[in-house]
Amino acid sequence: MIVAARWVIPVSGPPIRDGAVRIDDARIVEVGARDELAAAHPAEEVRDYPACALVPGLVNAHTHLALSVLRDVVPSSRFPEWIGRTARAIKALTPDDLVASATLGAHRAIASGTTAVGDIVYAPETAAVATEAGLSGAFFWEVLGVERDELGVRLERDGYPAVSTDRDGRVRHGLSAHSPYTAGPGLISALHALAHASETPFAIHIAESPAEDQFVRDGTGPLSDVASRTAPDFEPAGVSPIRYLHGLGVLEDTIAVHCAEASVDDTHLLAEHARGVVLCPRSNAYLHVGPAPVAALDRAGVRLALGTDSLGSNSDLDLFAEARALAGIAPGLSAERIVRIMTLEGASVLGLAEGTGSLAPGAGADLALFRVPDTEDPYAALLQNADRHAIEAVMSEGVWRVLDGQPTSPSHYLSAAVNRAAARAAAAIA
Repeated sequence: MIVAARWVIPVSGPPIRDGAVRIDDARIVEVGARDELAAAHPAEEVRDYPACALVPGLVNAHTHLALSVLRDVVPSSRFPEWIGRTARAIKALTPDDLVASATLGAHRAIASGTTAVGDIVYAPETAAVATEAGLSGAFFWEVLGVERDELGVRLERDGYPAVSTDRDGRVRHGLSAHSPYTAGPGLISALHALAHASETPFAIHIAESPAEDQFVRDGTGPLSDVASRTAPDFEPAGVSPIRYLHGLGVLEDTIAVHCAEASVDDTHLLAEHARGVVLCPRSNAYLHVGPAPVAALDRAGVRLALGTDSLGSNSDLDLFAEARALAGIAPGLSAERIVRIMTLEGASVLGLAEGTGSLAPGAGADLALFRVPDTEDPYAALLQNADRHAIEAVMSEGVWRVLDGQPTSPSHYLSAAVNRAAARAAAAIA
């Protein structure tokens, strides 16, 4: 099959006006001019999208798909209040609720052009339904509130996989320590060591709020109560959260999520040691924690990715809406760079760049088509116009997931299960 568009944006190379990609066996095999590919392969079906820009499937590098039922359940508030309410809401959800929620989130992510995620999971079933819906990515088993010597039992109970990859490398299984105030230094160190030994990615929410910074420095503040229950071996570090991780020896190759409170010194540590930083600007705004220092991170040479976080702290899973929020707080980033951050650079942070995040021969057949005005600057046109309302088609693994702007596998059957789960969560925080 040949898929053609007014603009093809490989990301790994320059945009191609009136370009096309040729797909065979769920892989991209050629990228070039539409007329040349069609002439060279006259027997191939050609799908033309003359009003669209064709881009690699987007990489939403930080999600909690299993919390999608929390949309509009936990109101926007300052971080310490929000985290307490969200914890109560999550505890009210049953395993079936989490599966329905992850399924809903996967469908909504795909419907906005995302084909790969960095998702926090709580059970293998939630990762399974996301991949069945058509998502690839890195799925991080999150651990918090247990002692170091309980880690093995906890991972076995939660069904953590014994292998790090499957489906030809399209799916990676990783580990996550939630944060310094919910995972003590012993647990964080053990998780990081296990991830390193098993060659799986490691992620942590870090430097997300002033309350976290206060807690790590002197052990006080609104997060100290929860930490006394979930991180009992913590001792005040007298330094920033990011320098605290560095002191533990766990910043190396770590995916650092948020970093809203990163100092200039922190940005250099991240550039030298971390795998990358995932920015979540709309979630930060929802939680009143302020924007990440994107310009300083970029100047330091930190590899950047973009995520929506969960629907408990965002209105949707639309990565282009997130990209416009990023542009608002980092006007020095070009539209081309932002598109790269939400595709190839994000895939690189997650360890997926070999087959994800670009339109190149050998890459997976993951792509999205957005309706955009005719232009000589397709990057700017995408940043200004692309969103879930402008989606024309989405393909992952060579399968059309959205056609003519409509999902090929509608998710309306989830409504009853999702409504029950949302009601349970809302009752828990009423």
